[in-house]
Amino acid sequence: MRKLKIKDVVMTALLTALYMVFYFISSMGVMVFGQFGHAISPGICGLLTGALMLFVTRKVGKFWQFTIMQAICMLLFSIMGAGYLPWIITSMAGAILADLIASREEKPAVWKVGLASGIFHVGQAWGSIIPSWFFLESYKTEWIGRGQTPEAMEEMVKFTTGFMGVVSTLIVFALSFCGVFLGWLILRKHLKENAR
Repeated sequence: MRKLKIKDVVMTALLTALYMVFYFISSMGVMVFGQFGHAISPGICGLLTGALMLFVTRKVGKFWQFTIMQAICMLLFSIMGAGYLPWIITSMAGAILADLIASREEKPAVWKVGLASGIFHVGQAWGSIIPSWFFLESYKTEWIGRGQTPEAMEEMVKFTTGFMGVVSTLIVFALSFCGVFLGWLILRKHLKENAR
């Protein structure tokens, strides 16, 4: 396994900054879908950033690349006051799994990057799905205390608990997986490689 160098960390940080731009664009875009949009927003982000996720594996291509990306994202969100321990835990777990899937080899197959992106973004989505499944009341209390209205939290819970939590998870995974193949279509001439 090739080790990260300082230049790899710098490149990852720069690409993460670009990722965050797309994250905010997707977050604003899904507002039209209300709380359902919020529940699947990591998938919309995954759809928009598929090319970037693929690019990371080609230009950085080292273990921990996705973990560093996610850690930077979580740090920025925490600085903005949106940090939430279950979200940080599920997001970081998803990033480590993404690294295990697509960061152990040079130029992993496009489908592996798609799988990694799916898991990476499901990790983000599970930051609201897992609390809805396992500690709903404290989850609602926490976010109402941070300024969410009780009505907005009830609406959010509707799309993240029970069967709808599974549906939201599958949508996030599918969008993120497809985003990488869309990204490959955009980058294939630049990368000069075939999908495998």
